[in-house]
Amino acid sequence: MSKNSVIETVDQIATYAKEKGIVHLSTQDDALNGNIIRIDNKEVVNYGSCSYLGLEFHPKINKAAKKAIDDYGTQFSASRAYISPKYYDELEEKMDEIFNAKTIVTPTTTLGHIAAIPVLVAPDDAVILDHQVHNSVQTAVQLVKAKGTHVEMIRHNRMDMLEERVRKLKEKHSKIWYMADGIYSMYGDLTPVDEVYELMNKHKELYYYVDDAHGMSCYGKNGRGYVLGNREIHKKMILATSFAKAFATGGGLLVFPTKELAQKVRNCGGPLLSSGPMQPSALGAAVAMADMHLSGEIKEYQEKLHENIKYTNLLLKKYGLPNMGEPISPIFFVAVSLPKVGYNLIERLLNDGYYLNIGIFPTVPIKNTGVRFTITGLHTFEQIASMVKAMAYHYPIALEEEGFTLEQVYKAFKLGIPEGTIGLPEEEKSTNGLDVLHAKTILDVNREEWDSLLGDRGTYDWNGLNVLENSFTGNDIPEQNWDFDYIVIKDDSGKPVLATFLTAAIAKDDMLMPEDISIEVEEKRKEDPYYLTSKTLAVGSFLTEGYHLYLDRTSKYWQKAMQILINKISELQDKYQATTLMIRDLDNSDDVMDNFMVDNGLFKVPSPENNSINKISWTNDEEFLASLSKRSKKHFKQDVLRHKDKFEVDVRSDLSEAELKHCYDLYMNVKNNSYGLNTFAIPFKFFKVIANNPNWEIITLKLKGAYDSRKNRKPVAVTFSHKGASQYSFLLVGIDYKYNNDHNSYRQAMYRVISRAQKAGYDKVALGYAATTEKRKFGATQADACTYMQVKDNFSLEALNSMSTNKKSKKEVHGTDKGRV
Repeated sequence: MSKNSVIETVDQIATYAKEKGIVHLSTQDDALNGNIIRIDNKEVVNYGSCSYLGLEFHPKINKAAKKAIDDYGTQFSASRAYISPKYYDELEEKMDEIFNAKTIVTPTTTLGHIAAIPVLVAPDDAVILDHQVHNSVQTAVQLVKAKGTHVEMIRHNRMDMLEERVRKLKEKHSKIWYMADGIYSMYGDLTPVDEVYELMNKHKELYYYVDDAHGMSCYGKNGRGYVLGNREIHKKMILATSFAKAFATGGGLLVFPTKELAQKVRNCGGPLLSSGPMQPSALGAAVAMADMHLSGEIKEYQEKLHENIKYTNLLLKKYGLPNMGEPISPIFFVAVSLPKVGYNLIERLLNDGYYLNIGIFPTVPIKNTGVRFTITGLHTFEQIASMVKAMAYHYPIALEEEGFTLEQVYKAFKLGIPEGTIGLPEEEKSTNGLDVLHAKTILDVNREEWDSLLGDRGTYDWNGLNVLENSFTGNDIPEQNWDFDYIVIKDDSGKPVLATFLTAAIAKDDMLMPEDISIEVEEKRKEDPYYLTSKTLAVGSFLTEGYHLYLDRTSKYWQKAMQILINKISELQDKYQATTLMIRDLDNSDDVMDNFMVDNGLFKVPSPENNSINKISWTNDEEFLASLSKRSKKHFKQDVLRHKDKFEVDVRSDLSEAELKHCYDLYMNVKNNSYGLNTFAIPFKFFKVIANNPNWEIITLKLKGAYDSRKNRKPVAVTFSHKGASQYSFLLVGIDYKYNNDHNSYRQAMYRVISRAQKAGYDKVALGYAATTEKRKFGATQADACTYMQVKDNFSLEALNSMSTNKKSKKEVHGTDKGRV
């Protein structure tokens, strides 16, 4: 999943949530009254505020802000590199006293990260990101990654992994920066500060950069925050925090262990030189707020907040609601798992007068969706009690309406299931009157019926699936053994509404990532073959292509059938312990299906480009040439016809074991040079199975003696293709690269496949994924298809996206089918 795919997915989810009226909302109040806000002409209690102490209405703070405007106007427009209003000096002096360390005030926390990180982190340093560190930190890290700094990610709060990576990285890096949050903004859990301090004391190379935005003011003496609440700043540590949450004025702060380091960031940090400063009103308010912190008055507000937090935790426990937050955090996250359950519960609570937020992808894995709310000092016990009681009432109703169980929620979050909270037995789960066949082998599926539904779409007719079962079971290597499942759903008249098959297999998490990332990952797999791999459950398989789902959209039951399929897939996902789910390949422009999938916790990504020639209307080379574009005609003449007579071409069904092994070696040549679609190698057993199967063809290309001086001339190219009912499918290719540049053997192989399809009487030839530029030269077009995915754990995705992408990838061998497996 590329970064562009992430953007498209987030856009889709946000648009859908906006349509449901739960995000991108605006207040309608002329003036706010405490924690009551008006949305859609209705007053609701606000449980989405991060102003945890409720000080935004404090008269001292408001008065100071107004006086600053009277004295300095609405803005003081000048770079801090030249001059600053007096409030800056006053504020930084007071913050120095609060933290007993040197501080720099920044316009926002995000700009503080962007100012500090590029100055602190050198190109030869290394950065280790916590999996859940705030996006603003990750954004700033992109600036140093672009300059060559090594960046990687570890699982959330895993100090064992951190120490392991420090031990490895310090062989090459003198400074290793661990970057984390103090209190994490979704689940409200905490960074293990004491453990990080211990590791810094143990490893001189380890440094700590931590964002304590949600802890500021709420904890510690003088409101120093969670991270430094009861400890001094470490000499190898930088802390960033926010004035825009409990501090209630806007702005940010950087805290340093030395004056020299602070001055270096002040001198060189980009946003501190050219970005606009905090404005007088915010600065005046911040100075007054700092006085409140230093006077000890802040303690009263902290105690009120912590009383509310304790009370909320007691109520959540009383009603058995699955809260993922920490007992001391003002951030609460009630697990619901699927987005559709979250949308339902949020809407219900909004209708009852309570405004809460949805926690959804990309801030959490999409199947770890939850209802996120915050508690502040402005909430009364009565408000908290009524909201939690309403949530306890609506929670089971939302689950029931969306066909989900509490047991499934606990499984999605890997929580122990409390006694008495179990889902319905399998035999009681409703199939809405539809007949469901679930088979483990194609032998238990009616051959004629299967082929009538899916037999003309590619290599997965009944016979083709029998070949896959025989090839991908009973092998020695784990990734070459697949689990197969077949689902056929019929209406009450016996008419099929839905049919598909699924495979579960170990897959490379970087399968769809850019080539340079896969190359980097493969280097690590030389030591650990299963590095960044996971069990994947897919509609279809890694060796088939096309529309794997038969769905009768004219049937009034199609959505019910799809929901049954999703429920079955969820059960299989748990059974196989699959981290990733893929439903491929579906129409990319189906808004109804998009919304259905998002409701069920799946996001859309583009499928790899699938190439095909959909209408073969020519009978010879001249007619084929005439069907091509002007540029493709030139290519065909120079790169194909010019070399045509160099080759001996045979359709083989009598390959010896040694000949088949040579063909397999040619395939492995391509596999080992292919990273665009990075998968595991196909077992030799598959090639043995198809070698004598009448539904498969192996075409070998040998160079004639004038062009190949070897005594024992062997094929320099081989293709493996499937003969379907109405489609000829080019599945795999093998190349001897020593002969490719001079004789264009790859392009010749492509031409021979297309020619063979025409001679065999096919109107359509499927040319598969990747090498799209090459295939377009032969007149291929690309299907507009998408894949719907569900990732239980975002770690691999974010770890891969955090890897450096400025390294040069291996040179592509011209004319090879890059990434084709």
